[in-house]
Amino acid sequence: MTRLKLSLIVGSVVAVLLAAAAGGWFYYIMAPQPTVTLPGLSYSVAESDIDSLLNYSEARAVLERHVPGLTGLRQIDVARPLTLEDIQPYFPQMITDGRLAAIDAELRQLEGSNVVVYTTGSTLVGVILDDPEARDIVDSYLPGFSTHPDIGQGRGFTLNFMQKFDREAITDAKLEKINADFEALARKRAGLE
Repeated sequence: MTRLKLSLIVGSVVAVLLAAAAGGWFYYIMAPQPTVTLPGLSYSVAESDIDSLLNYSEARAVLERHVPGLTGLRQIDVARPLTLEDIQPYFPQMITDGRLAAIDAELRQLEGSNVVVYTTGSTLVGVILDDPEARDIVDSYLPGFSTHPDIGQGRGFTLNFMQKFDREAITDAKLEKINADFEALARKRAGLE
């Protein structure tokens, strides 16, 4: 192996490690506000994010029973906005199709499942962008937000955090209206309206 190839490989590894460290720093230092939930309809492996499953004790017990060790993984905190189906390709031995089916069947039987209330202070932009209804709410107050060429760089931040970069466009009044619409969306999804 030539020196150039070796230095490229080492440089790439260092860049990946620095990017991971920066992401972890932003996640822990710029911690979002607590998540709010409403009693709702049900959970599933396809629609419920891991954060919701871990925060609801009965759902967490289902995960721990079918996939021992999953809740203790260091990477699980980064995967909180994703679903079990989203992370299955990264843990194929641990999260098999059979286990997903068994988890889904048990989750759908739970009483008192919760619906997450998105907020501008607790919900990551990536979660909002992946939810068409939530994305439409934000776009109604911040036109072009979801289609901005650089929006991918903000997926790991909350709207409240992003406000620091453009206070003229992302005003407190707009954030309050977005929060009110997010709450109405959660109430609708929970069957409360």
